[in-house]
Amino acid sequence: MKTSNWVKLIGISCIVFGSLGVIANISSLFTPQWIIETWPTISPVHLKWIERLVYLGIFVNIIYLMAGIFFLRNKPFSLILIYSALIISLLYVVIPWIFFKPFDDLIFVVIGPIIDLCLIIAVYRIRKYYYEDPDEIVKLFGEIKLDPPQLKLLTFLSVIFISIPILLQGLWIYAFSLADNQSEAVTIFHSYYPEYLHGPYTSTYISIAFCLLAIILSSISLKLSGKLWKTLNTVILIFGSLMFFLNLFQLI
Repeated sequence: MKTSNWVKLIGISCIVFGSLGVIANISSLFTPQWIIETWPTISPVHLKWIERLVYLGIFVNIIYLMAGIFFLRNKPFSLILIYSALIISLLYVVIPWIFFKPFDDLIFVVIGPIIDLCLIIAVYRIRKYYYEDPDEIVKLFGEIKLDPPQLKLLTFLSVIFISIPILLQGLWIYAFSLADNQSEAVTIFHSYYPEYLHGPYTSTYISIAFCLLAIILSSISLKLSGKLWKTLNTVILIFGSLMFFLNLFQLI
């Protein structure tokens, strides 16, 4: 992909995730009871740290958002700013979890840092061409040469990955159809999988992660010749993108 396209992808990603983070943090400030209702077994110590992290999170996500805007505009300080924003965002989640463990939900902790690390790698890969050569072709993980059997295996894996968020969405629709209200629907929905996955938005984070994996693998597998394989990978890309944005919308 061209450097200019990488810049757009990274910048827009930072704007989207930063905006979602700011909205989520501000919403938490006005609905503190939501935290207690979502985590009924939360300890007072954990609650105190979560409240502090909410205030800090607003600042961190604003930096994240601004870094994406300036990165799109190719300002002289854009590289330094986006490196700083991504590293701060990474530390914002990892350090509190290591030392204070305000979150019991490991999925909640893992998804954000993984996204930050991927963006850091992408920024590092395009750094030499960011200001000088927007048409340079940059591959995130270098040149990857795969033969047809390997590409077909990636296609099968992408089918499995995209089926997970589709299944979760189907289960939620089914649970909602059985319930009289949203609280009852959540209870029914949680009954379908283990207790350690009952955290807030856990299924949403899982869906986002598997959507991203499906999109990446199917985009690589588009190199396969043959109408059937190209059609299958294109369908996976479309469904993966739709499910990805649907789950992002549910986080707002």
